Amino acid sequence: LVKWSLDDNTELWKKTIYADYTQACPRGDEYVGLSIKETPGVAGIVVRPTGVVYTWTDAYDGYPERIVGPGNLSAWSAKDGTYVDVYECDVGLDQDQNAAYPSISTVVFCQVEGIDSIVVGLHCCCNTLEYDENSSKYETFFSDFDVDEAREFSEGNILHFHEGDSTEAMPTWRGHSGMIRAMAVIGIDFLVSFSIRDGHGLPDSMILWSLEDAGVPLFQKQFWDPYQQDCLKQQQTRLRGIDGISASGNHILIADGNGDRIAAVTVEEDEDGMDYLKLHGYANIGSRYYEGEGFHGRMATGISKHCAVTMEIHPTVWIFPIEECSTHSSLDRRDGNFRKFDDDFARGEQEYECLKEKRAARDMAACKIEFPRWGGKKPTRKRKNRASLGFMADTKDDSDGMGKGGPVQLAMRGRQVVAGFANGSLVKMLLPEKFEANESPQSSNNLVSSGNLSSDVWHVPILDCEED
Repeated sequence: LVKWSLDDNTELWKKTIYADYTQACPRGDEYVGLSIKETPGVAGIVVRPTGVVYTWTDAYDGYPERIVGPGNLSAWSAKDGTYVDVYECDVGLDQDQNAAYPSISTVVFCQVEGIDSIVVGLHCCCNTLEYDENSSKYETFFSDFDVDEAREFSEGNILHFHEGDSTEAMPTWRGHSGMIRAMAVIGIDFLVSFSIRDGHGLPDSMILWSLEDAGVPLFQKQFWDPYQQDCLKQQQTRLRGIDGISASGNHILIADGNGDRIAAVTVEEDEDGMDYLKLHGYANIGSRYYEGEGFHGRMATGISKHCAVTMEIHPTVWIFPIEECSTHSSLDRRDGNFRKFDDDFARGEQEYECLKEKRAARDMAACKIEFPRWGGKKPTRKRKNRASLGFMADTKDDSDGMGKGGPVQLAMRGRQVVAGFANGSLVKMLLPEKFEANESPQSSNNLVSSGNLSSDVWHVPILDCEED
């Protein structure tokens, strides 16, 4: 964990916060050649105005021969990096009656029932009660949600702490069956969360929660139909590859398609005064030539009403006005199973005809920033070219193990946008003066999901539940 001064780009302090198990738990001979490290990394950072920095890791100590334990949200002093506290995220047993110990997906900070709180989303799946009242096939209004009944049935995959009190977690929030992917605080009244399915990671549902009553869902929109007999028709949305979420007012912007598409959502009120989430549509940025070209997207929020979106394969960072995208004329308002929308990656004669639609999000952007690939330090290490036949040739490595030199991490504060790259480089650039914040922000990532590093070592248990 390193603290930098953005004024003169100098390092203020540096601290190793997760143990290096490279020597204690080396890989066996069967792992030779794999680039995954045994040392857990920092998966997320939140800076609070109280002078405390919170971190978590998405891998267990001792990976791959991990010492299994509950995921921990650690607190450090922003002044000098000294240890402050740790919040233990334990949600009980899994369905095999073993300790579940899911890893942490994302963290947001808000007031719950008027108390400063920490809300933690976890990498675990749950069994949930079904509610038919005031519901359509894929949308549910929880007009009479019984918190006690839900708690008796199963633990949930959203955990709630009072900030500053790590001794005891509040009861978990129950509603999602899939593991949590992203969360955001909407004003002072709501929190929205997104979950994904285990395995393929396709979207499962999004839920609007009340912050006046802890653990009470108000509305749920399902993206997956488990009762559909045709497995190719189970997905009910174009959302695919959610990598971030930002909010301003009642507007929500999602970094979808691994950072190559945005989706606009708003919190609305129906004729009966019930709050719900409305997905307005999509707009492609057009950084990818084909769908499988990049898998790591990033989003950051740091100035009022704007957010930044990028992906690993492209050096451009796009700045979007969060509150203007849902009504923009270029927004594609069609939705449904993603297989119905082949024009997202059309080829041949159709390619130039649909280029405008493939890059519609660029019309919505307030501006863009061009970062140097790999932070201006192109990798020079060499690797063996396994495609050669009969001999092994040395070739330059143009990816450094991840992407094609685009940012793998983003942060914003005022006009300053910082991009992190796969080779460890950091680059700071300034937005135009029109983006100057009215007041200096004192926190980062506390109201929305930070740009968490993706993990291939998720421990995804299914939590225990009470059977009929």
